[in-house]
Amino acid sequence: MVERGHGRGGLPKAGGPGAALWRAANRWQRVQRDLLEPFHLTPVQFLLLLGLDGLSARGQVTQADLAVHCGVDGMTTSQQIREMEQKKLVRRDPHATDRRAVSIAPTRQGHQLLNRASPVIAEAEKAFFGALGADAEAFAVALGLLTGEKPRHRVAALRAD
Repeated sequence: MVERGHGRGGLPKAGGPGAALWRAANRWQRVQRDLLEPFHLTPVQFLLLLGLDGLSARGQVTQADLAVHCGVDGMTTSQQIREMEQKKLVRRDPHATDRRAVSIAPTRQGHQLLNRASPVIAEAEKAFFGALGADAEAFAVALGLLTGEKPRHRVAALRAD
């Protein structure tokens, strides 16, 4: 299967939608890695810290809560929380109602780092997905559908008139 567009040397790019998604995801990851490197954060650490910051405003957050909220597997979440704890970006506290659980929260340092990194990533996201123009929201909904999410509202399908 050959998709439209050309690769190096004018050759057609290989693969269908899956290959295109893989290339786009790799490119986006590379952009994030490059931008987050000066902050000493990986893209998954940024995602978890961002998710933790949002969830912790509502109350105590367990590692399992954070993993589900961010769509990151439990083992990766555990490893990344440990690394961020060593960097003093998050802290672990006893959970108020579950003696078996630990509550995690961003530290002041973690919150400050997130406040510096977030605008950089937000601008990069605008630039990266800007090529989609008005279709960016529909694209995000479509990606959500592919990951098993239910759309929050209906998005009109694109029509070829």
